[in-house]
Amino acid sequence: MILVVDDHEASRYLLCVTLKQAGFATVEAPSGEEALRRARELPDAVLLDVRLPDMLGFEVCQRLKQDAVTAAIPVIQLSSAFTSTTDRVEGLQGGADSYLVAPVDPSELLATLHTLLRARASARRQSNLLDAERAMRAELEQANATLREQASILRNVRDSVVVTDLQGRITHWNHGAERLFGYTREEMLGGTTARLYPEQDLAEATRDIARIVAGEDYRGEWKGRRKDGADVWVDIHTTLMRGERGEHLGFIGVAKDITERKRVEDELRRRADFEQQLIGIVSHDLRNPLSVMLLAASTLERREDFDERTRKQLGRIVSNGERASRMIRDLLDFTQARLGGGITLERTASDLHPVVRGVVEDLRVAHPEREVRLELSGDGHGVWDADRMAQVMTNLLSNALTYGPTGEPVTVRAWSTDAEWRLSVHNGGEPIPAELQEALFEPMRRGLRTGSASSRSIGLGLYIVRHLVDAHGGTVELDSAPGRGTTFTVRLPRQDVPPATP
Repeated sequence: MILVVDDHEASRYLLCVTLKQAGFATVEAPSGEEALRRARELPDAVLLDVRLPDMLGFEVCQRLKQDAVTAAIPVIQLSSAFTSTTDRVEGLQGGADSYLVAPVDPSELLATLHTLLRARASARRQSNLLDAERAMRAELEQANATLREQASILRNVRDSVVVTDLQGRITHWNHGAERLFGYTREEMLGGTTARLYPEQDLAEATRDIARIVAGEDYRGEWKGRRKDGADVWVDIHTTLMRGERGEHLGFIGVAKDITERKRVEDELRRRADFEQQLIGIVSHDLRNPLSVMLLAASTLERREDFDERTRKQLGRIVSNGERASRMIRDLLDFTQARLGGGITLERTASDLHPVVRGVVEDLRVAHPEREVRLELSGDGHGVWDADRMAQVMTNLLSNALTYGPTGEPVTVRAWSTDAEWRLSVHNGGEPIPAELQEALFEPMRRGLRTGSASSRSIGLGLYIVRHLVDAHGGTVELDSAPGRGTTFTVRLPRQDVPPATP
């Protein structure tokens, strides 16, 4: 499209006819302002008369060339009045790409126009090539910067980063891998990771690779071997490397040194196993002689030919012996819970209310100075391990007597619903701090007040209570707050038929 600017309608008509016969579309403007407006439609060229009614064509051309939107449009100035050399120089210096004197020969006009359009097209191609070259150069510089950054990151990563092709040949070996395994990059490139993991099961490794190719990331702990022969444990994460089109290129393995962690874990495991086995052995071996001592002391206590002082001493022997027996029982249960995976039960159909009553009576005798209230209601029948539940009740009631205020009663309640049997043990006094409440069920943990030396325990009572209640499928809850005292509540679901022995 060619913009024809002339205030004479006849001149515009002739120019448009000439251009249309040569195959050009045209648009017309009779004034400078109209030309500036129509030029923003970006015609291919402008034929611009110098003499216009509102401004000279020289000014129009200058304004077109100063505007970034229209600056590249070729401008051919035409004039029948401004024909001197000075006029032509002014027009060209003002930005015109050519200056023709009217009336102009049509062939000269078309030749000039074609020349300017070819020059403009060539300039556009060169500009596009330059833009493309600059874009490619910027993209290449960015890619190189990214590669340099990635290479720097890989150099400084402390973890081992190893890349292999699909055949398992190593194609990348970073400094972290060199530090971890002791081999240099030159020693490992082209080799395989079998050198690093000589104990690896090849069949298992083949299955792992198949899963990775299927899209699963692999994560595991492997035992490797350094160049100096030392064992090294690594936490390895392997993933599939894909190309831009999703094709499989190889595998990326990132390995973290966990040798020290494994050593500490093994040491702690060995120490814990030794400690728990020692507790079990000592507890079991202590139980037999203690049972003989208790039997002898109980027999002597029943004799009537001893004076009161002797009988009192024998009573103390029996009382402390029973306490030691309970401690040994707790140690055995603790060892079984830790080593054997839980405390086993022997469930039978039984009534827990007489069990509760018996435990309360025993502890009333053991603590004659304390008031223990008992409230029983509902039905205590079910399928339980009555001996183990007596142990639960004894631990909870002993705990309440130990930590509750001496002048306040301890209340034991047992009641039931159709679905469950419940037991609660309440004592008054200051509440247990919130930060200690959950910790009370952990082994070797006790409350803040430990009572007299004769009432101190080894801190396993509540831990064993929770294990025994859990084994029955129940729950044990603690409520301790100012003004309410402390209450432990046990809930056991009823079972009509004893479960099969595991």
